[in-house]
Amino acid sequence: MVNCKFQNIFFVLITVILVGCTSTEECREDRTVKLKIGIYTKSTPTDKAFTIDSVWVNGLENDSFLYQNSKTITTLKFPLNATRNQSDFICRFNNITDTVSVFYTNNNAYFISLACGTITAHTIDEVISTNHFIDSVRIVQRLIINVDAEHIKILHN
Repeated sequence: MVNCKFQNIFFVLITVILVGCTSTEECREDRTVKLKIGIYTKSTPTDKAFTIDSVWVNGLENDSFLYQNSKTITTLKFPLNATRNQSDFICRFNNITDTVSVFYTNNNAYFISLACGTITAHTIDEVISTNHFIDSVRIVQRLIINVDAEHIKILHN
């Protein structure tokens, strides 16, 4: 009985030590799930990638810039708020400002590992924008997970 009690205490101690030694530096997974947007010139029959000279982007609920006078941009990556079902962004392409609103469903949190924790994936329901620089928006991939894939195309005339 004493030997069994000693084994249990020893097992718990070793487990605590091993878990305590796990650091977040061991996590090589990107835990930030971002919406990836490609910028294209609207043309027939296929859309062509378009490079923006100057991009400024900030979230409507956020004072800090995601992009601040970034040069030669062809893709954008926006973080989505996991506690809401809508994220709004103010985008200035060169000197023309548009607002992009993304409506989405938050999926269950996915467990990556003990060191990495979980991520929340999103499913895009709808994307709307003002039409100053942006001609139209197309959803390419609805599921947003931590894979580097294009989800939306912004088309410019």
